Amino acid sequence: MRSERDTEEADADTVEEAAAEPSAHPEHPAPSFVPHCAHHVSYVLTVLDRLVPAGTRCAVIGAPLNSNVGDSAIWLGQRALLGVLGAEVRYACDLMSYDPAHLAACLPDGPIMLTGGGTLGDLWEDSQLLREQVLRDFPDRRVVQLPQSAHFTVHANLTRARRVFDAHPDLTLLLRDRRSLHRCRTVFEAPALLAPDLAFAVPPDALAGGTVAHDVVWLAREDKESAKGPPAGRGATHDRGAAPHVFDWVREGADTDWRQAKEALWRTRARALCRAASGDAPGAVPALLAVYDGLARLQLGRGCRLLTAGRVAVTDRLHGHVLGLLLGLPHVLLADRYGRTRSHWDTWTAHRPPTTAWAWTEAEARQTAGRLLAELRAEKQGA
Repeated sequence: MRSERDTEEADADTVEEAAAEPSAHPEHPAPSFVPHCAHHVSYVLTVLDRLVPAGTRCAVIGAPLNSNVGDSAIWLGQRALLGVLGAEVRYACDLMSYDPAHLAACLPDGPIMLTGGGTLGDLWEDSQLLREQVLRDFPDRRVVQLPQSAHFTVHANLTRARRVFDAHPDLTLLLRDRRSLHRCRTVFEAPALLAPDLAFAVPPDALAGGTVAHDVVWLAREDKESAKGPPAGRGATHDRGAAPHVFDWVREGADTDWRQAKEALWRTRARALCRAASGDAPGAVPALLAVYDGLARLQLGRGCRLLTAGRVAVTDRLHGHVLGLLLGLPHVLLADRYGRTRSHWDTWTAHRPPTTAWAWTEAEARQTAGRLLAELRAEKQGA
């Protein structure tokens, strides 16, 4: 049996191999991704290729309906990667529409993919309970948990999850940071592999920036994963400018056209689910996929506009950091309550651009944002 150190060294070798060969799948169409994040895309393709052979027909569970932009970025990256691998999605559902009978009708055999994110554990109970239900419902299928962060706060919840996970004979867990990887290898029997967050594979045409309106924007969590709540002193200035514009992207705003587009997609979803309920579950799948893709693009576009409204960004959201990298936006990353951003930073961001920095405190973040802003201005003046 391999030791933990041997396994981590093998993971490191996979990183180097994937980075050395960006197009690792010549039999499939060349992926469209942001060039300076190619090494992350190549890594995850290398991992997934072992689990999703060419031409695989699969189910995807957990399409996002919420306003968290990061979940939408994951969905779009996930869809792009499955397309590159030649996988055909025969069933898809969101958190509220899972139906095991419909899944079986659409996909009599074939693997089930559980959407990636930060919900493996008991921080977001609805997602975890759905994950466990799918494993109970389909003990005869291969189930692949796409890259997640893992965190349990209550031992009883971990015990329940271990019982369900360990009872499934063909479950593979993909973890997006080394701390989560180590935890899952310690407590679960299922194979656990390291893989980057799937948002790195967001298609470039979904990454549209907006109009710059602020020197510094501050994307601050307002939920249970916030380390300290919104930044102290919303009106506080950074070292070289006015107060940052503080927001959390789970608040959708009041753009009329945007909301009308979202409502139209929700109506299409309702019609598709009615079709499935009437006995044509397979016929409803294309419409549902179009809805999930459309909603994800709407949310991601909104998130990109919010971030690029600043010349520099500060955030404690992991996907604020990932989108900052994809967009080439100078930014500062802070810790969340459970250490996920730092673990991801330590795992994947060793070769970050010089315009990306870590800060341990809000004061340090303001100072670093001021430095990045000054460097940006100096570069433009010298151009």
